Amino acid sequence: MNPNGRSHPPPSASSPDTGYGLSSARLRPVAVAFSLARMSTVSRRLGPIAGLLIALVPSTSTLAAEGDSGPKPGYRGALDVEFGYAPESTLHLGSTDVGKLSTTHSHVRYAGTFISGGDVNWTMALDYDRYGFGVPSGQPLPRALGSVSIPLGVSWKLSDRWSFRGEVAPGVYSDFKDLDGPDFNAPITAGISYAVSENLVLSATISFDARRDTPLVGGPGIWWRINPKWTLSLMLPRPRVEYRPWDNWLLFGGLEIAGGAYQTSNDAGSKHGVPAMDNVNISYREIRAGVGAQWDLGHGFSLELAGGYMLDRRLLVHERRLLWNGDGAPYARAQLSYRY
Repeated sequence: MNPNGRSHPPPSASSPDTGYGLSSARLRPVAVAFSLARMSTVSRRLGPIAGLLIALVPSTSTLAAEGDSGPKPGYRGALDVEFGYAPESTLHLGSTDVGKLSTTHSHVRYAGTFISGGDVNWTMALDYDRYGFGVPSGQPLPRALGSVSIPLGVSWKLSDRWSFRGEVAPGVYSDFKDLDGPDFNAPITAGISYAVSENLVLSATISFDARRDTPLVGGPGIWWRINPKWTLSLMLPRPRVEYRPWDNWLLFGGLEIAGGAYQTSNDAGSKHGVPAMDNVNISYREIRAGVGAQWDLGHGFSLELAGGYMLDRRLLVHERRLLWNGDGAPYARAQLSYRY
């Protein structure tokens, strides 16, 4: 889910700072993605993976550059508020039509970046993400899925050309009907990038979420500023082509991928006569194709509007081998951002 909403180059010594917006649902791999089969024995054991991520990042005092050549210590804040809507389309369970599904999406994220003045910067965020569903009567599907998390990130300038970035997002990922241990999760994103030049950056990123139907995904990416007006940004979750006609306007077109993995309540299925849906993990995914515009309002504010067609939206319960798949539908979203 996170997060976010902007398409920027990957982290590097020569390119602008980007940050992972992500939540459980938001990835930073690229167009060519790979996945590993579900690992049930790993799905409840995040400790070793989180420990590996932390072990990769030495302390700031060890890595901080001395002298006056680096950036000055400071703090940057970023606030994003997003809302999206997709109207009803036919929902299928297997080959059976079971009714209509509509979706609303709300996302609020505040991230603060602590600039060390050296080679390592730290980010802490507060993230709220929610999908609301208009579901057909009689179907054992939640009316809402969401997360409240505290993403913790680090960016590390390894050299003039190489950079590393990682984020772990501990929090609650649930339908929020009742909360217990399985509702807690901590998805991880990590990536490395190489700046060929200030206009071309290559990257490789992996995302691990033990609750997702495909726990580990990732792949290569590219960010290429073709000229001052055109940029090719093949970076998930929003790979796109960007065109800047004026300094304060950005037009874009491409794909958007959203969703996440969540835990249902202890009686989520029983109240519909389907106890097999009690206390299960459910993955939700959307794939959209569309166009949009971003307007720099000044004083740190920007507004982004986008719309198009939702190619796919689905709810999957992997452990029960149940898949609800929705037909395509139009969508629209708006995002207001503030940077300081």
